[in-house]
Amino acid sequence: MKQLYKLLPIVFSIGLFGCGNSSTQENANSTGTPVTENKDNFVSDLPDTAPVIKVGTEANYAPYEFKDEYGNVIGFDVELMQYIGENQGFKVEVYNDTWEQLFGNLDNKSRDMVAAGLTYSSERANKYLLSDAYAPLPTSLVYLEDSLDIKSLNDLSNLRVGVLSNSEPYEYFLQGKYTVGSLEQYPTTFAAVEAMAQDKVDTVVDDSGVLRYTLNDLPSLKPQYFDYENIRADGARKVFLIDKSQPDLLKKVNAGLNELKENGTYAKLTTKWFGTDLTKASLQQQQILKNTQGQ
Repeated sequence: MKQLYKLLPIVFSIGLFGCGNSSTQENANSTGTPVTENKDNFVSDLPDTAPVIKVGTEANYAPYEFKDEYGNVIGFDVELMQYIGENQGFKVEVYNDTWEQLFGNLDNKSRDMVAAGLTYSSERANKYLLSDAYAPLPTSLVYLEDSLDIKSLNDLSNLRVGVLSNSEPYEYFLQGKYTVGSLEQYPTTFAAVEAMAQDKVDTVVDDSGVLRYTLNDLPSLKPQYFDYENIRADGARKVFLIDKSQPDLLKKVNAGLNELKENGTYAKLTTKWFGTDLTKASLQQQQILKNTQGQ
């Protein structure tokens, strides 16, 4: 297949975990400095007296959070938090922290919460308050040839599998539980997808949200997806981290998230960033997790 000539507006990073806003800031140092204003930024209707919640992120994981061409931090997580804040009466101020600073700034209380495409873990649950899962997007396979008809990881025994270098999927397949024809590493999701379009690999593995965002910008390709994780998996449970001393903020974030699902805002945002309405899947995930936890 010919090389792709369409360029995405952002080069995807190898970062596995990763918001715009009229108050989004670039944290080049410990205090942060403002970035260029973007006319398309979210504009709050809340009064100037509304409380401000400082949200840390790492703008390195499209489409959850990344920089636009003006240097503004944008993405699904950012917009979702902005609308949650609008619904619950607080303004959102987003800071682009380095991965090393991300948790430290939450620990030292210079940030109120973190929104960075993070997944659930018991370690995080013990240290922080975790929001309800907000994006039911498991790790997935994508392929272009209908004849492959991948229904199980056992179907990969003769296939060339593209993965991000040193990523969780790479480590997963490296364990040898499932046999693959070959495991090919790439520095970005886009590079792996491009290799698939050039018939250098048969399938690409990554977070379903990242794959869908990448492929949505390449309409000439006709992708087929196989979610080999289910929405019970920790990798499908994207959560916001909140300072443990702020249970009221946790209640507001969860209440706002639920209201956005009810009023259709969540459907618009997930369709915008992932190409599909995730409301039904999110509600299913929420019910499954409640049943599992015996709530």
